[in-house]
Amino acid sequence: MTDLSSILHPLFRYVLIFSLILISSPLKTWSLETNVKGFVALDLLNWEKIEGRKGKAVIGIGVLDLKIFAEHDAMTFNMKLDLDGNLSEENNIFEEAYVGYKGIRDFRFMAGKGVARFQTLHWGVIENTYQDGGTVLGAEHSFYKLSKRAFVSIAYGHYSRGFLNTFTFFGNSKEVKTDEDGVPYYDSTSSGNNVFVKGYTYESVTAFDTDKQMGLANRLELYPTESLKLANGFVVMRNKFTEKSTVGGTVSLGLETSALEFWASFLYGYTSTAPYERFSTYGKKESILQLGGEIFLNEDWSFLANAEGMIVDDRAHTYPSFIYKGKTYQKSNDIRKHSTTIKTTQYKLESGIKYKLNKSAFMTLGGLYERKIVEKDGTPNLLSIDGVFSPNRQAFKGALTLSYWF
Repeated sequence: MTDLSSILHPLFRYVLIFSLILISSPLKTWSLETNVKGFVALDLLNWEKIEGRKGKAVIGIGVLDLKIFAEHDAMTFNMKLDLDGNLSEENNIFEEAYVGYKGIRDFRFMAGKGVARFQTLHWGVIENTYQDGGTVLGAEHSFYKLSKRAFVSIAYGHYSRGFLNTFTFFGNSKEVKTDEDGVPYYDSTSSGNNVFVKGYTYESVTAFDTDKQMGLANRLELYPTESLKLANGFVVMRNKFTEKSTVGGTVSLGLETSALEFWASFLYGYTSTAPYERFSTYGKKESILQLGGEIFLNEDWSFLANAEGMIVDDRAHTYPSFIYKGKTYQKSNDIRKHSTTIKTTQYKLESGIKYKLNKSAFMTLGGLYERKIVEKDGTPNLLSIDGVFSPNRQAFKGALTLSYWF
């Protein structure tokens, strides 16, 4: 397979150099159009209660993002700073940093670091969608938003043409660290000739090596009318340590008029990873459904409702020992979910009211109910399962939030 490391690794540096030139150069020299946009969500009052635990209040910043956009002739540059993420990891502050070219009619070419687009993600009422981490009880699925990926993509179409198709070739921002022979490094402890393995050791990368991993994603959007949007997408991901590919497909519908907005999406996927990868699974079948809507009562007030359901059937790996360079490698006791089949059925219901403060800010008051039902090897109602957060519990949440775009 072709190795894109020599292309994508320096490309990331060029993206940063290009952004500095845009910021530092006089506008009259470059004839630039630049924009700085951001989004802040504040938890003014947030109360959560998980069954069997004390309720708690949370006040602070929920989401904090800053996006910089610049355009010069047919070239564009996008950079999104993930200011509320984990900034201790190398390059993790950049959720997006990519350049684009749109000099050919109806085409756009993009490369750098960003989101591999195939899903439809829609905010609920007071929580985000399951696919973007919106849960009180914790979610066991694998199809979170594919952000912070090194990618090359080509888009064809436009709203005026009635469709837009985006194809993306991408890789993860973290890779398994290997030696010169391609053997992975392990997070492990030793005792004599025995090595107890916790998992692979990972390293942050700004470009991916197709000999280790690769992914393909496609998203087709259709615009039958001004108010209706249909979309479908698929993704395929593979790495050298896994025998099977991870695949996923999704369909969605969005309807928006002056009186209401309605959204619906369904995702089905199959995930398979190597035994010592992060969030390892021998085979995981996943289905996620979201339905929601917003009714505009007048220019200032609206009512919202959102429902999501998820079924995840997860068969874990067994961990046989193996010998490497005279030492016996075996599973550490820190690996808790092994040799089991865990089926999770989970859903949440939200509703609330929204008040529009001005064109770019609004407040939302709402409530949420969530339920998580888990079976381990066919046994239901267990309140403690290794590797599963809050099984067989229900949760309640109330929140008053302030959201502001600038």
